[in-house]
Amino acid sequence: MEAKEKKIMSLSVGAHGLVHLFEGVLPPLIPLLIVEFGTDYFHLGLVVTGFSYAFGLGSLPAGILADRVGPRRLVTLFLFGAGILCIAVWPVNSLWVYAIIMGLIGLFCSTYHPAANTLLSLTMTHRGNAFGIHGIAGSIGVASTPLLSAWIGSIFGWRTPHVVFGMLSIGLAFYSLTIPGQAISPDEKDKTRDSHAKIHPENWIKIILFLLSATALGLTYKGIMTFLPTYMGQRVHLGFLSMNTVALGGTVATIALLSGAWGQYMAGRLVDRYDAEKLYLIAILIGMIFVFCMAISKGLILVGATIIYAFFYFSTQPIQNFLISNYFPKHRHGMGYGIHFFLTFGVGSTAAAVAGYLADRFGLESVFVAMGFCFVMSAAMVTLLILRSKRSCPTR
Repeated sequence: MEAKEKKIMSLSVGAHGLVHLFEGVLPPLIPLLIVEFGTDYFHLGLVVTGFSYAFGLGSLPAGILADRVGPRRLVTLFLFGAGILCIAVWPVNSLWVYAIIMGLIGLFCSTYHPAANTLLSLTMTHRGNAFGIHGIAGSIGVASTPLLSAWIGSIFGWRTPHVVFGMLSIGLAFYSLTIPGQAISPDEKDKTRDSHAKIHPENWIKIILFLLSATALGLTYKGIMTFLPTYMGQRVHLGFLSMNTVALGGTVATIALLSGAWGQYMAGRLVDRYDAEKLYLIAILIGMIFVFCMAISKGLILVGATIIYAFFYFSTQPIQNFLISNYFPKHRHGMGYGIHFFLTFGVGSTAAAVAGYLADRFGLESVFVAMGFCFVMSAAMVTLLILRSKRSCPTR
């Protein structure tokens, strides 16, 4: 890996961990925020929803912008913008001001995934491996946020985690300025536009099938992860661990997410060597089996099923990023990643509300049954994608 690639990889690893720290900073602080603002779960849930929608819906314009101004510049914008807004939480004493700031942080965070994946796809020699390492950083960020936010907040106050994460973000933003803002040279960009002015019509069919599969998986992510800790706390009883249900559920969820980091790494290594579409289908099918197992199991069997589910679910992410870099020409990578994250984060965030309705009406296990059928839909789309690939050889 060349010196420039190492700097870009270091920036992406740090920034990906931070974006998920920003995403997960609020939920562990809910007990403190209820006391601070005299509010309830519903209104704090609205704050989380506002962040999530901004996080997802901003990805589409961010992806288009990444193609125009350069992906590294958007990563820098994310780091400075989100970092400054997190520090601005310090004097806040109103729930609605806090909600507005969190929504704006979500908007800045929305620029990250399309920009970073475009940057990696255009600069890395071994894209699959780079996507895998990048994914590991995100999974570790997701897994570590509950512990970091709760620990810092309980000792130093609920505002402190925001400020600490914000300062880290600004520090990384200054480091990002040492990396050139243009991912590819203007001459190379012009040549790319000339040779790939349009996406091949056959690729559009494959892109649509791929995006439908990714949307279904985005629904499963939000639906499962929203209720996984509670579900674990209710159905896992380990006598050798003296924890309450909340702590036990959170611990098992963290273990599952860490196994997902290993899945990201393995998939990133494999996708550079083997057929990406087939790897994608295998990961979805195995993940589907273990989601259905999660719906009917308890105790250690449930823990094991969750770990295997997380391994294979998160392994789909570097494969998805790799496929987008294949389906879209270089000067449209940002648009491709923008559409992808708009669907998985934006549209996918609706699954939390639907899953909550199912849990209230039919019990928490119904959430996992429903998410299992989303896996079935995703697998069906990828099967059609593979059949389409066998019938044609489109220009890439």
